[in-house]
Amino acid sequence: MTTAPAGRQHWRKVGAWDTVCDGDRLICAACGTLVRSYQYRCHPPESAMFERCVGLAWCSGCRIYSGSVVHVPRKRSLVDALASLPGEQRERLVRSESRLVEFLDCQTRDSRG
Repeated sequence: MTTAPAGRQHWRKVGAWDTVCDGDRLICAACGTLVRSYQYRCHPPESAMFERCVGLAWCSGCRIYSGSVVHVPRKRSLVDALASLPGEQRERLVRSESRLVEFLDCQTRDSRG
């Protein structure tokens, strides 16, 4: 079981939630937080399934996220936010959407300084 940081609730998966467009960004309608997103490939380049990827979107303020299978063209490169991690840690994160979202959210907060 994943534990949330002290004083924070656990991440909750939802099918969808209300968002508002702000130019090319999405904002959570409930709390006004910028909606973050991440896509990653599950299949090797030689696989016919290579273009089927996992897409995650989350609101740090509400601690909610959604995940779905998304199509990403073969020629489009995706940023690998887990590239610097040891293989075992990477695998552990990919096996749990909520852990992965927590990790990505922390990375996002850390990069904003």
